[in-house]
Amino acid sequence: MVKKKVIILPFFLLIMLTFATAAFANTEFVFDQANLFSETELVELQEQASKLTEQFQMDIRIVTTNNSEGKSARQYASDFYDSHGFGYGETEDGILYLIDMDNREVYIFTRDRIVDYFPDYTVEDILDRVYPYLTEGSFGESAKTFLSDLEATMNAGIPEGSSSTGDGGYAQTDPSYSSSSGSSQGELVKELLIYFAIAIGVGVISVGVMAMYNRGRSTTTASTYLESNSFTVTNKMDRHYNTSITQQKIQRNTNSEGGSFSGGGGGRSGGGGRGF
Repeated sequence: MVKKKVIILPFFLLIMLTFATAAFANTEFVFDQANLFSETELVELQEQASKLTEQFQMDIRIVTTNNSEGKSARQYASDFYDSHGFGYGETEDGILYLIDMDNREVYIFTRDRIVDYFPDYTVEDILDRVYPYLTEGSFGESAKTFLSDLEATMNAGIPEGSSSTGDGGYAQTDPSYSSSSGSSQGELVKELLIYFAIAIGVGVISVGVMAMYNRGRSTTTASTYLESNSFTVTNKMDRHYNTSITQQKIQRNTNSEGGSFSGGGGGRSGGGGRGF
């Protein structure tokens, strides 16, 4: 009975650690590097972006900066998205709203599937609505307006004539879609984490038990199978063989190719920006 308690305790600690790691991983949706938002706005934007991310199965990030590292707003948004490994699940689907105080520009960056929902005219419409807040210095309101327009755009679905049809495993975007779908997905993730934790726990316990019962040292040596003085060397000879070395230069291709703007991740990207 005592042994079971000793084994169960680390098992539950392992499960708790797994859940804690999953809960705090990739939960920062607002990166206010330029300190443009109040504490209240940060909380509201974080909660709204998190909710919409699960609802529409797309990664939603809001970024501010006062140092674009010499890059354009578009390139900074693309590099920030790729360097942080943003995306939903196994995809790179997502959108990033950048307020670049260095270049004094706002930029909406879209990646992969989300490009189809935000053609140029839709991006321009959103920029029209956020622009007045930016010129007034109401940066938090501009980000809230962006999230509100994003929700309406995703609920409206992919515009007619877009390159994607909307089916084929994409997220539902009609108004009837609610956060209950996101909740069910969350439950599925929790179940998978439990199974994963159980598998790890069983493996750790099994290895530990085997290690406890196999602490003895092996006493088997070469002399175990070889009769004493039964093998002697009667003759030895060194023989040298001529060798030759052939060198060949390997040609390397140093040409680099450029193409349309697609971001460092290699997927489709789109969007648009405007100075303020």
